[in-house]
Amino acid sequence: MCELLAMSAALPTDLETSLALLKPRGGELCPHADGWGVAVYEERAARLYKEPKAASSSRLFGSLRDYDISGRVILSHIRRANPAAIGKSYANTHPFEREVGGRSWTFAHNGKLTGIDQEQLTSFRPLGGTDSEHAFCLLLDHMKDFLSRDGGIADLDLALNQLVEKTTLMNRYGEANYFLSNGEHLFVHAHTYLHMLERHCAVDGQPQSVVLLATQPMTDEENWSCLVPNTICVFLRGEMIAQKATSGAATQDAWKAQQKEAESFRTRKAEAAANAARIEAEKDMYWECS
Repeated sequence: MCELLAMSAALPTDLETSLALLKPRGGELCPHADGWGVAVYEERAARLYKEPKAASSSRLFGSLRDYDISGRVILSHIRRANPAAIGKSYANTHPFEREVGGRSWTFAHNGKLTGIDQEQLTSFRPLGGTDSEHAFCLLLDHMKDFLSRDGGIADLDLALNQLVEKTTLMNRYGEANYFLSNGEHLFVHAHTYLHMLERHCAVDGQPQSVVLLATQPMTDEENWSCLVPNTICVFLRGEMIAQKATSGAATQDAWKAQQKEAESFRTRKAEAAANAARIEAEKDMYWECS
């Protein structure tokens, strides 16, 4: 399994705090140690930062704060190869990117889609060996006819209907939680667990709306809600503008695997907090005795 994190905002903003919280989940608190990636949109183009190694020990991930990681749309992913035979490589690391009409389209996926590579592709081909990238190419093959000449969405209803049809096909092969974006619209499919948090404020007198989406809530204090399973939600500039149901529920095994991973994360997080408190207490004892 993997973990997903994305943002849609009315005004460009950074994801630094959430990425800092995601970092230890990539190999320290959670077993997602096979790669990490972040896609930051600058208008039509996406800047990709990714490595086929654990985020928790990555110097590049740790240095992201030195870059301008801000935009209206940001996608990120930490990977646990499943099966392990589909190993660590840049080509197998999410998010994946393709150019359509002079615009970057990016995709990140959580789940396992066994056998989806039997679905025929036409215009797009995978660079790596993951079922996730094959699914991305499959979606783009059938979305491209509903896009404008600049790679945008010409007709949202038609594009969403096509996306629902192909996502329903994907659901037959396993678990299909994913993010898909062109830098304007962010399409989110919740097949099992995906959580959402909405924030509203003012920035320099302008209203700001931000939506965060994550496999597991990034914070304990805020009011995260769970997206309805088998639903595609469409976000534009920090607001949900459309949603539509897909067919083909995830298997009980997929649900159990997600629940087990969530419980494991909570246990490790509590252990890490207890260990940090113990270290601080030992420091206090040292200073008291010195």
